Amino acid sequence: MHLRRIIPLAILVLLAACGGGRTSMPPGPSGAAAPAAAVERFLRLVEAKNYREMGLVFGTKDGNIYRIDPARQVEQRMYAIASILEHQSFSITNEEQIPGRFGEAVRMTVNLTSGRQRKQVPFTAVRSGSTWLVEQVDLERITRIAF
Repeated sequence: MHLRRIIPLAILVLLAACGGGRTSMPPGPSGAAAPAAAVERFLRLVEAKNYREMGLVFGTKDGNIYRIDPARQVEQRMYAIASILEHQSFSITNEEQIPGRFGEAVRMTVNLTSGRQRKQVPFTAVRSGSTWLVEQVDLERITRIAF
């Protein structure tokens, strides 16, 4: 009877020991089928405060941010971004190709509404393989203090 309990435990220990490399990347799909869909998915994850999944939709042409940074750091960064992007509704406008990056990067303006405030925030989406990721969010546009 003890052998039945010990063998599965031993297998789990061996699998954990053999992990090597980065194992902190959460499972799940990465990116979206179109640039606007990637931005929309990212903003829906902001609304849900789902920082782990946000990291799967944020990255560069080489892949999501988990390829670069450990999960803990990604979640902290996504938390900070989500705190700045808090909103009640949004709409995506002005989707345009970026000169010099035709077919691989698209810039769009996102109108974020929170109460009576409405902010226009530029987003850049980038092609990563067959999917699109959010590459950049102009957070300064929201955090800038006007005098």
